[in-house]
Parts: sequence; structure tokens; C-alpha cells
Amino acid sequence: MKMMKNTAGITYEIIRSDRKTISVTVLENGEVAVRAPKRMTLQEIEAVVMRHAAWITKHSKQQSECAKMRGTLTQEEKEEWKRKAQCYLPVRTAEFAEKMGVCPDGIKITAAEKRWGSCSGKNTICYSWRVMLLPDDLIDLIIVHELAHIYEKNHSAAFYRVMERYLPDYRERMVKLKAISAYLPR
Repeated sequence: MKMMKNTAGITYEIIRSDRKTISVTVLENGEVAVRAPKRMTLQEIEAVVMRHAAWITKHSKQQSECAKMRGTLTQEEKEEWKRKAQCYLPVRTAEFAEKMGVCPDGIKITAAEKRWGSCSGKNTICYSWRVMLLPDDLIDLIIVHELAHIYEKNHSAAFYRVMERYLPDYRERMVKLKAISAYLPR
């Protein structure tokens, strides 16, 4: 890994690997990571960064602002939210599972930071305790989303038909989820 700063004032970290393409990512804290093939020269990497300078600057500022607004939770607060999740999410999941005619194999509460939930190939559903930070309509969206994976293990058109059958306004809820999730505490 190598830190670079270009003429546009963008500081970025270069991460080299055996990949074939280059990618530029703005991390949640506003830092920039450039993943590049080992064979790519520094000049080629710099040219890509310069071509995307406006996009990088815009998203870096947005992510930094979100991180400042988001705040953090104490360990005690996290534990309290986890306890609430362990009480509430299995009950609410059972209610939707009955409506949807599915039966999850189990429910686990995790501390995942990058995803709200998941459904294993064996129909075990995991939720991040952070789901509890969402409004009720978005908690229901996450629950129905994971239960829909019992029918469809992917995000195909058939999966979204299941979503629509049980939450006709799921698209609006997804937009709302995306809009507020950046501002939730970690």
C-alpha cells in the first residue's frame, strides 16, 4: 500500500493486487482507496484519479460529512440495542414468516456493520442489531427482504415480485433506507 497526493489535492491509498482493472472507492470516513493491477504504472493510476477528480471530491466530502453527523454509540448503548433486537426481531420475523408461508431455520443477531441482514442457503436469517436503529417501516423492509430469500436465493425479478407481493411499496422504502442509513450511528 502506498499513500499518494495528486495535483488536485486528492490524497489516496494505492492497493495493488492481481486484479485486471482499476477501481476508485471513497470510504465511509471520506478517505480514497485506489485498487490497481500490479502492472499498472503510477502515471496510469494518477491519470484515472485525475479523470475522476470531481466525483472523488464530491463523494469524499459527502462521506466525511455523514461520518461527522453519524456519531457513535457507547458499548453500553450497543449492548442495549442488541438486547432489544434479540427480543423484537424474532417475534416480528415470525409474524411476517406466517403471512409469507415460509419458515426460517433460525434467527441470529450479529454486530454486522456493512449489511442489515442475510439469509443463508439453509434459511438461517441473520440481522445486525443496527436494524433496530431504523423506523418500523424499514425494519419490516429488512425482515421481508430476508424472508423473500427463502423463496428466491438471489435478487432476480422473481425475488422482487415476492417483495412486492408482501410490501407493495418496497421500492419507496428502499429509497428511504438508502437516504437515512448514512446518518445512523455506528
